Amino acid sequence: MRLNKVDKWILLLICFSLLVAVFTMYQRMEIEKQYNTAEIMLDYNEMEKFANSSENSLSYWLREFKEYGAQSVAIPEETLKRLMEQGKPIRAEMVSELIKNYNWQDDYDAEIVSLIEEKEIGSNDVIVTTEDEELYNYVISGLTERYSKEFFDTYTLDNVYYILLKGTNDDVYYGQTERVTNLKGDGVYESKRAVDSRLMNIGIGYDDAKINLAKDAGLDAILRPINFPTYNEKLTDVYKSTNEKYGLEPRIYLVGSKEVLGYPENEDKLLEYVRENNIAIGLIESSTQREHLESEGLNKLVEDSGYSALRVFTMWDYIRERNKYYNYEGAEEIENTMFRAITERNIRVIYFKPFFEEQKSTKYLTDEQEYERTFESLEERLNEHGISLGRAEAIKEFHIGSKRLAVLSFGIALASVFLFIKMFNIKDRRASFLYLFSVPAAFAPLVMRSLSEKGFSFAAAVVFSSLGIYFFMMQIKKIYESSEKYSLIKTMSYSTVILAGAIVISLAGAAFVDAMLADVRYFLEMDIFRGVKFAQILPFGVFLIMFLIYFMNREADNPVNGAVNTAIKFLNLRIKIYYGIIVAIIGAIAYVYISRTGHESNLQPSNIEMITRNFMEYVLLARPRTKEFLFAFPAVFAAVYAASKKSEFFTGIFMLAAAIGTSSVINTFSHLRTPLYLSLARTVIALGFGIVIGCIAVIIMDLLYKIYAVLQERLK
Repeated sequence: MRLNKVDKWILLLICFSLLVAVFTMYQRMEIEKQYNTAEIMLDYNEMEKFANSSENSLSYWLREFKEYGAQSVAIPEETLKRLMEQGKPIRAEMVSELIKNYNWQDDYDAEIVSLIEEKEIGSNDVIVTTEDEELYNYVISGLTERYSKEFFDTYTLDNVYYILLKGTNDDVYYGQTERVTNLKGDGVYESKRAVDSRLMNIGIGYDDAKINLAKDAGLDAILRPINFPTYNEKLTDVYKSTNEKYGLEPRIYLVGSKEVLGYPENEDKLLEYVRENNIAIGLIESSTQREHLESEGLNKLVEDSGYSALRVFTMWDYIRERNKYYNYEGAEEIENTMFRAITERNIRVIYFKPFFEEQKSTKYLTDEQEYERTFESLEERLNEHGISLGRAEAIKEFHIGSKRLAVLSFGIALASVFLFIKMFNIKDRRASFLYLFSVPAAFAPLVMRSLSEKGFSFAAAVVFSSLGIYFFMMQIKKIYESSEKYSLIKTMSYSTVILAGAIVISLAGAAFVDAMLADVRYFLEMDIFRGVKFAQILPFGVFLIMFLIYFMNREADNPVNGAVNTAIKFLNLRIKIYYGIIVAIIGAIAYVYISRTGHESNLQPSNIEMITRNFMEYVLLARPRTKEFLFAFPAVFAAVYAASKKSEFFTGIFMLAAAIGTSSVINTFSHLRTPLYLSLARTVIALGFGIVIGCIAVIIMDLLYKIYAVLQERLK
């Protein structure tokens, strides 16, 4: 790789920009070191169901889980629906549904029936009925404390207590639309059935016994208040007074409904309470392990609080079913899931729900020893990463200034122009003027910060991955054109140096990506790095162009025209069958490679691969990426060996496979929620394994080459 004076100056400027990126990464790592406590928060409702299915009381289990390492228990507000589910002597029905029942009038007092028939009680209203005076007073007290008097009416008729909740169309929940057809299958009409009402799910109070049960077990009681948009003026005040009443420390706020407390128009009360008490706002990770569950007003609340927030992992049912999964004897895979959430995805609260005995089962696992083993093992593994179980704290707010972004953007723009010149092998000195187009890039973050963050990050991912490809291609080209004979030791040594050099260039790109997006919004996944898959695909296009220009082109005077002519000749070639087979294999690998990027793909790892991954997680600080150490990195060794044997086809094929490695390294660091030390450890370990496997691959290839040579000699 020949560099002129201009190239050297440009590389010096890029390195200066890179130093700024590295310093930014250092600052981020210092933030990550302080974020070193993970909390186990129990789901009260699930723990209650779990205890009911066992031989021990809920009080017993709460104390046990406290010993295992749990720190708190989340207690939601009571609702009419929960009271009914708990078997309380109370009934609540939507008017639109109850009047569909035959002789429904028999269940209600004549005065209530008259009000319904005269439409003074609307179809969207909910009628609550009980004969228990104490329960009635509890519900009325909760409603009066939280909502306007306009919201409900009360009646006492023949020793029966009635509460009328006044609803609207927005309060009705519908099931899936049902399509009605005739005998011919033609559509007649569509209907929606009302299945629930929001009025049955609004907060009406807390259960003293639940809160005291948690406190007696030594656990922090974390209240989960429910918002009601129609009447929300008093809800934050009630949340505050309830915490004071029970002497609770409101450390963490978890949304208990579709909106934050006070939404709309009264969110400022909650914001003030959050600020006064340094409350960490919980962002519950979605089931796809990407971003968080959306709630109205949540993002704004986090932003206005100064990003006083943390990420929460809730144990979805499909995770709780993974007992005796992947040939484990117990709940090891559930433990693995919690471990990965904390170490790899920046989760700091595990919203814990007890395990199920097996897949597709709702029967709880009640084996105390298995829970104890799970938590002991989890804590031991977390300690290796400097993380302990305890009270979680909000992440520290972190942003970088626009001026620093300008320096980083300038460096990325220079690298982009450098790649363009080298990719097309432009030798005209006037090409140096192209670097002047990098100057406007320095001003972009000052006027378009958000667009610049994402745009230049994407450019860095593509450009430095491509520069890594350019580096190993030029080094391999030297070997291909050299008349020198290479021993196995020399081949392995050169391959190691070439691979390490390409990875260092990729790490420079990773540094730029992480520095450009070094913001608390990305750590919390309130925003994400878009275009990850596309950033992995584009370098292959760059590879093909460079391979045509540098390897297959025979017109040195005009490399671009020569590459075009070479491509035309290539398209006119008669393709041998085994070429087609190899291309088909590469296509299949490419499909798997792209499809497996991210968590939304239907193409999932096999059981054997998952068992292997789990084993590596146990014995290594970080699990290396399979496609790197098992495929892409050894491909560099294979390409060097093929080049030493002057095989243009196999040199190109193996270099194409190696191109996966440069983009994969940057992709590893593009998971911005993952701590930097873990991404770096993953890459270094993959490099070590890749070198070992690459050396083995060279030995095997040499043996196969010798066998091939002997066969060729005998067939003459």
